[in-house]
Amino acid sequence: MEKNLLENEKVSVIIPVYKVEAYIRECLDSVIHQTYENLEIILIDDGSPDQCGQICDEYAGRDSRIQVIHKENAGVSAARNTGIDMATGTYIIFADSDDVLHEQMVETYLRYVDGKQLVLCDHISDMEKTKQELNVSTEQLDRRSFMELFIRDYVNPPYNKIYETRIIKEHQIHFPENKNLGEDLIFNLNYMQASRQSYFIIHATLYYYRPGREGSLSNSVRRDLFQIQKDSFSYLKEFLKKSDIWTKENADIYYGLYWDRLFMTWKQLRKVIPEITEDPVWETVWKECRTRKLCSWKRRLKKCCLRRKSR
Repeated sequence: MEKNLLENEKVSVIIPVYKVEAYIRECLDSVIHQTYENLEIILIDDGSPDQCGQICDEYAGRDSRIQVIHKENAGVSAARNTGIDMATGTYIIFADSDDVLHEQMVETYLRYVDGKQLVLCDHISDMEKTKQELNVSTEQLDRRSFMELFIRDYVNPPYNKIYETRIIKEHQIHFPENKNLGEDLIFNLNYMQASRQSYFIIHATLYYYRPGREGSLSNSVRRDLFQIQKDSFSYLKEFLKKSDIWTKENADIYYGLYWDRLFMTWKQLRKVIPEITEDPVWETVWKECRTRKLCSWKRRLKKCCLRRKSR
């Protein structure tokens, strides 16, 4: 359902910046060269110890659409929240400062936003394809299909969506600053609960992320990862119930995925914290899987593996 481009709508692009000196120019070039030009580009230098701050100032001197905020390091959530508070655009897009946007990303988004649907896009980690020609197809999902969206990795990232600034500010939605893993999910669930919109997926790669960067949080082993998984799934269940979409289909996907994520986390932490197999959450989730007939041979094999390793 393509519509006319919203040519007069300002879009705020919020980019937290920290220790990405090798990549930030490529990111900023992909933003300032967007085919849609009515942008407000907010760069938050989060106390970066390298040359990032100077590079941001250099770009701001060349492009009047860029604002730079230099602040003491407080983490990516606090940096994004600073950007949210400053944003004056009708819409908000988030980007990480070591990633790249397709040059038609904003233009493509604005062909589909209508206030009734949350618009999302495909994203990949192949940085060699950033200049590929767009071949767009679309897909619509209603709110009750949320868990299908979740398992396909569309829900968690903040960089594959265009948000309505009005909804974020009216409902005072911010990234939790006391977390540095799982904060994106909490922000997105709060936004989706507030907006109660259906989902519109643009099947075209509009965002390119850089995986496994040395020193990044996502590339390190976390001793608290098991607790983070439990907290995230607790928050997810609360969202489904509050949003009136705790259906059998969503609950089945939820419990099957919960078991798989617990096992994945155990594999990462079993040599560091072997006692996590004693947590009662294992039996609780397995009981739900058994009741719902979700115990595939793969999950039964995982259960046997857990039993052997915990002896």
